[in-house]
Amino acid sequence: SVLEELDSKVSQRNKAVFKAHQALKEERDFITQLVDSAQMLIITTGPTHHVQLFNHFGEVLTGFSKEEVEGSEVARFFPAGNWLQTDTIFKELFLGNITTAHQEAEFVDKAGQLKQIAWFHSRVEKSDSETIVLSVGVDTTETREAEKRIVWMAEHDPLTDLCNRRKFAEEFEKSIQNAIRYQHTNSLIILDLDRFKDINDTSGHRAGDEALKLVAKTLVRITRFTDLVARLSGDEFAIIMPETDQKGAITLAKKILSELTSIHLNYESIRHTISASIGIISYPLKDATANEIMGYADLAMYKAKSLGKSRYHCYSLDDQSRQQLEQRVVWKQKIEDALENHLFVLFYQPILDMQDNQIRHYEVLIRMRDPISGEITLPGKFIEIAEQVGLIQQIDHYVLHHSIKKLAALQKQGNTCKLAINLSGAVVDTPVLLPYIKRLIKQFDVDPTAIIFEVTETVAVANLHQAKLMMTAIKALGCRFSLDDFGVGFASFNYMRELPIDIIKIDGIFVRHLDHNADDQLFVKALIDVAKGLGKKTVAEYVENAEILEILREYGVDYAQGFYIGRPKESLIEKGSL
Repeated sequence: SVLEELDSKVSQRNKAVFKAHQALKEERDFITQLVDSAQMLIITTGPTHHVQLFNHFGEVLTGFSKEEVEGSEVARFFPAGNWLQTDTIFKELFLGNITTAHQEAEFVDKAGQLKQIAWFHSRVEKSDSETIVLSVGVDTTETREAEKRIVWMAEHDPLTDLCNRRKFAEEFEKSIQNAIRYQHTNSLIILDLDRFKDINDTSGHRAGDEALKLVAKTLVRITRFTDLVARLSGDEFAIIMPETDQKGAITLAKKILSELTSIHLNYESIRHTISASIGIISYPLKDATANEIMGYADLAMYKAKSLGKSRYHCYSLDDQSRQQLEQRVVWKQKIEDALENHLFVLFYQPILDMQDNQIRHYEVLIRMRDPISGEITLPGKFIEIAEQVGLIQQIDHYVLHHSIKKLAALQKQGNTCKLAINLSGAVVDTPVLLPYIKRLIKQFDVDPTAIIFEVTETVAVANLHQAKLMMTAIKALGCRFSLDDFGVGFASFNYMRELPIDIIKIDGIFVRHLDHNADDQLFVKALIDVAKGLGKKTVAEYVENAEILEILREYGVDYAQGFYIGRPKESLIEKGSL
């Protein structure tokens, strides 16, 4: 019937409508699910700037619920400092002048935590002609923190948290420009720790690091908040003091010296004290660049070191001392480069056994090789400067390390020669020498009886008690000692008895004219006789011809050394006999 047919059509239409409604609901639910599951903050905002939609991730990120947010003003997501920009963006979007916008803004969540949000705003026109703004926020807090950390690390020393050399150079340049622009005086302090290497050598690098951190904390504590403290390199620090003249810088330098001496680092039963040499310069200086001013401050610091350390020195424009100091800086750099790039080389000069004309031992001599030309520089050019700028101990340790390593290699090849190694006054007077030698002997498994240490007469008697203790302790390891340059320092035969030495080296000044100088002949003969009486061996240096060699043989000298025997070379003599 007609009614049945109509009823059937209505039923089919209802089913179709329900099905369509169900499909729309499923689509809407799916979109809602997509919005809620998206790992970003999603907000829609109407023309009145009230939030219409707030997704689930937004709840998780902010700590606010949908109920708290939806219907509230969108301004809650933007701090006062950012809202003016956001308000302008929203107005432009609603007017249709722009369709998208990007914004970085801070946001404080419900727990009071500050977050960094990257916002992407889009204009969306709904089917009912209503326009909304879709705002998608990405949490960039961790990324921003990582970026800040990277920037911080690029400008700071990770050990001490002080500014590094890169940041210092940037700020120092600004400081000079400000001083020129505003016509005021600034000051720069360069500070270098004294004998810092002793701490590393006796107690290890952890102790050294701890010392550097203590120094850094002390400098930060006693300087003004306007001062900039930086660590330039290993044990070198710098302080920029704005609007401070030389008098003010001296006041701080005195305080630094006083505070550093009160630092006592106790590490594995060893007590270390800390001191520093300080250079001071006030600027700007006429036509002087940042690097030049830094160089002048370095010069002043080296002067403080040469005057005895643990003191300050102000840069002076005295031309003569300036030229000398500048040369010192040049050579200091050369020495540092040589240590770092292994440009020091060891030469070996043969020493003849007069009893059987055999070469059984060599003196180890250091040279510096130019990295470009290959030219060899003799130690007379750099040893004194190394002593003045505090690098002599590193050179001594370099020679010790490579000499004992060489000796170990020779012994493994069956070579029974002995090596005589020079020790400077700087290393003889330090507590690190004995443990360092012990460590090298153990490390390279070398026979210590093949090692002869040479110290000059002047060094040995400068601190006789300390020298005797040091020699006795090292001889207990099996090594021997030779007293070098005997006769030129104090010319006292009494020191032969006082010091636990095995060999006396007669200085070349008494040997080189031995073939025609009667006074030298009397002195050398007497010295050899006294040495024999005390049970000491003798070595004559500067043997440069056959006549001198024969005179020495007649006098009964034990060993001869000089150009007539053999010049210093990088390799040992192949044959044992002369």
